[in-house]
Parts: sequence; C-alpha cells; structure tokens
Amino acid sequence: MNTKVEWDQLVDALRDELQEKGGLIRLLNQQTETLYRSDVAENERLEEQIRVQLRLISRCTQGRELALRQTATRFELNEDVQSSEIIRSFPEYVHPLLEALFSEVDRLSNRMQERLRQNQGLKERFLFETSPTV
Repeated sequence: MNTKVEWDQLVDALRDELQEKGGLIRLLNQQTETLYRSDVAENERLEEQIRVQLRLISRCTQGRELALRQTATRFELNEDVQSSEIIRSFPEYVHPLLEALFSEVDRLSNRMQERLRQNQGLKERFLFETSPTV
C-alpha cells in the first residue's frame, strides 16, 4: 500500500476544508462590521456570499469524509472509524501533521458555528430594529 498517496489525499482534503472555513470566517467578520453600520444593502450582498461559502464548505466536508472512508478501507478499517485510529495507521512521522490539521478543522468548525450564531443575533438586533414597523 502506498501511504504517501493516502497521506496526500487526506491532507489535501483537510487543507481545502480549512481554507473554505477560513474564508467563511472572513466573510462573517465583514458581515459583523456591516451589521454594526446597519448597511442593509451590503449585508444582503454578504448574505449571498455566505450562502455560497457554506455550500463550498459542505462539499469540502463531504470530500474530507470520503477521503477518510477511502483511507479507512485501504487500511482495512471500518469506514466509520474515528480519525485518531486512521492517523495511527500512518507512519509515526505523519501523525503530528494530521493531528494538527484535524484539530484545526474542529477548532474552525466551532468558531464558525459561534460566529454564525453571533451574526444571527446581530441581524435580529440591528436589521429588525432599523426596519420600519407596519
């Protein structure tokens, strides 16, 4: 078995996901500033970009999950095995890189969810406060 190929595929999938999640956090930071300015038009533009970015993230997450399942199969592990067990199947010198990438994906996922909730609250506060009442 060629563990270099498995390693590259998994690292590429993790990096792609990190890049897209980082892009979403950048958009959410822009949206926060926009919401504090009560710029409805700019917020609408950012909302569309955020929706597109969320779709990209979903595809990247699916790609990472597929890479994990394929790697598990190649290592003759169950497809639903934990990432830590897959990492242990690689040569030891690869472990720190894979552990760091998985950890960063988890950290950014949590940060992303937190920022989405925060911005939703800001939208409710700033956009609905400025809307004319009917």
